[in-house]
Amino acid sequence: MVATPIEIARAATAKAASLLMWQKSMADPPGFRRDMDKSRLAIRASRELLKRLRHRYSDDVARGWEDADPAPVAVSAFQADILRSAFRAIVKERGVPECQWRDLAEALVHDLTECERIEPALVDWIVSK
Repeated sequence: MVATPIEIARAATAKAASLLMWQKSMADPPGFRRDMDKSRLAIRASRELLKRLRHRYSDDVARGWEDADPAPVAVSAFQADILRSAFRAIVKERGVPECQWRDLAEALVHDLTECERIEPALVDWIVSK
């Protein structure tokens, strides 16, 4: 099959465009370096933020031990239903054995409330079939 002059011109134009893009990408290392420097600065800033959050969290935990009777954290019925749905989805997706269900439910409640004292009845309800 013989190519028409229009097809040849389109192929040449496409080839020229790809060569120009390649040449431009090779000629722009300062832009690449600038973008990499910005990424490094963002990563460094996020690491510093994580350090501050960890430090603040450790201070809050230390204050929590100082309190003799911390205030209870209430879990609404809506939150409890979401916890139960999340628990069931995790068990189904990951195939968690039944012997680990209570630990998983306690971990979910702990993540929501950030409270060490968890109501056993709530865990029982979440784990129930």
